Amino acid sequence: MNLNRLLLPLGLLSGLLTSCIYPYPPNPNAPLMAPSPEVTAQGDSLESERQKRIREAQEQVRRDGEGFYNIDPVGPRDPSPNPPPKRDYRTAVAIPGKQGFVFNPFTNNAVDVRAIPAGTLVRDPNDPDAEHKFRVP
Repeated sequence: MNLNRLLLPLGLLSGLLTSCIYPYPPNPNAPLMAPSPEVTAQGDSLESERQKRIREAQEQVRRDGEGFYNIDPVGPRDPSPNPPPKRDYRTAVAIPGKQGFVFNPFTNNAVDVRAIPAGTLVRDPNDPDAEHKFRVP
């Protein structure tokens, strides 16, 4: 009986400790740590190499375009592209005496449009042709 009382806490403790040792993947958002200066063969630290490359890039930008990058090498885009042609859709006719119902202009079937605002483009769900769209009056 005493052995059971001892094994349970030891098992829980060992499980807790092994979960802390699990090798988690590196955090991609963590800042990169620069290696020690002894890593480079020339004796310069990596930080000074990085600063040197940054200075060279800044000088290149100043020479090429005074700080402006040519993002679109093809050339300037037309600010107003041709919009697709607007298609005229038929407008349904309201059914007299039945508020919220209209006639489908293609099939003359009654369509319930009570919850749809006026001017909305709709399609009759009972019409087999998907191209038959019309506007609510």
